Amino acid sequence: MLFLSLGIFLIWISVSKLTKKDFADISNALKNARYGWIILSVFIGLLSHVVRAIRWRMLLEPLHHRPKLSTTFYAVMVGYLANYAVPRLGEASRCGVLSRYEKIPFAESLGTVLIERIIDILVFFALVILMLVLQFKTIYGFVKTTIFSALGDKINHLSNEKIIGMLFIIGLFVFALIALFLYRKKMKGVFFEKIKRILKSFSEGVKTIRKLKRPFWFWFHSLLIWLLYYLMLQVCFFSLQQTTHLSIPEVLTAFIFGTLMVMITPGGIGAYPIAIKQVLLLYFVDANIGYTLGWLAWLSQFFTVLFFGLISLILLAVFNKRKNGNNTSVIA
Repeated sequence: MLFLSLGIFLIWISVSKLTKKDFADISNALKNARYGWIILSVFIGLLSHVVRAIRWRMLLEPLHHRPKLSTTFYAVMVGYLANYAVPRLGEASRCGVLSRYEKIPFAESLGTVLIERIIDILVFFALVILMLVLQFKTIYGFVKTTIFSALGDKINHLSNEKIIGMLFIIGLFVFALIALFLYRKKMKGVFFEKIKRILKSFSEGVKTIRKLKRPFWFWFHSLLIWLLYYLMLQVCFFSLQQTTHLSIPEVLTAFIFGTLMVMITPGGIGAYPIAIKQVLLLYFVDANIGYTLGWLAWLSQFFTVLFFGLISLILLAVFNKRKNGNNTSVIA
């Protein structure tokens, strides 16, 4: 609820600053928007989620698990839905779905999700580098005037008490690690053995990247996911007349900063439209048009995840009920 409240607060902050003219401009832009492109963005988004489910199954294959694609897709959608409540909760949620409905050990699937995240971060950093190459001067000016100055103010206002508190927490963490290492031989109980099994399963999940049966297709799907993510936003730019002229470098810049907002807030709620607006200002797009575009892009994906996430929860329950019914009839 804390993260969701933060998103709602960001929405309130941004909306409260709008004037009557701003609302009129946004309303006019929404009225004249070409929603066929937004619908196309929704379908591209769904396709990206299917591709993610396919890639996840590839990582589970070396562990001798072949869950149904439908169940894996449902798990992915449930994970995205959970991320709107608490960032990164989705990883645990989708692993929990496979554990319950496909009997795949939670720790093993969590290990594969960790690999997924590492690869996604690598692809994202590659896109950041590409953006910097294409738009270095523009981005440097933006970062210098907005992010660096804001960070400087934050650092200057850090009190000594906060710094001491942070050092104290770090010290406790280091002390706990040392104590765990020194007394590891004495920790031979059932609890420690269970922890060891969980860690072993987790490590097996992580190692799947070295045992892929079809590495080329795995990397192909990894790149395809991010291409589809980019296209989700690109087609939204065609929905407003004022943004159709922007080319790949400009859209890529908006995509990068929008994605950053999704990473640090629950699904980008409140922050995503603001990021899109700020980026488009660099390219002389009216603030209200950029804000409208940001909301169109964000809301289309939010309602997609909300709808298909809830449908996935229902279908999983139905699937489980039928499975249990079939097992009961076989036993009888």
